[in-house]
Amino acid sequence: MSRQLQFIADMSISQTASGLAGEYLAAASILARGWRVSLAQQDAVDLICWHPETSEMFRVQVKACQASRQGAGHKHKVFFQTGLGGAKRLPTPQDYDIMACVSSEQRSVWYLPVTDVNTKKLVKHVSFFENAHNEPDSWQRSIEIMREYRNARRNR
Repeated sequence: MSRQLQFIADMSISQTASGLAGEYLAAASILARGWRVSLAQQDAVDLICWHPETSEMFRVQVKACQASRQGAGHKHKVFFQTGLGGAKRLPTPQDYDIMACVSSEQRSVWYLPVTDVNTKKLVKHVSFFENAHNEPDSWQRSIEIMREYRNARRNR
């Protein structure tokens, strides 16, 4: 099933409001996966999610982008700044567990375990977010990888 490009936000809203909309979209996506979620709004953690049966918890950093806000020649791409701090260092598991890349116009989320973040900027074509399987598949993959990471650290 293909999603269609939706220009859902007014161009005059602030970057802060646009980012907050992305956090709510990611929170709704996590809820739809059967998890509970709470807005954390800390420097490197936007959401805390936990599974209602296992009480397993993960910290989620949300990165949101709107292709329509990009300059000429970039309107079909979304850019996610993954680096942290003034020097834009790569994040580590001490910062958060899962990054949620939100393409606001498609109302779609792609999840990435922090252990897979190996560049300070991610660029995706908007068509990437039109694949309905990306969201549930990337969530499950991120959860599995972070579980393995935690188990490996416990067994050292």
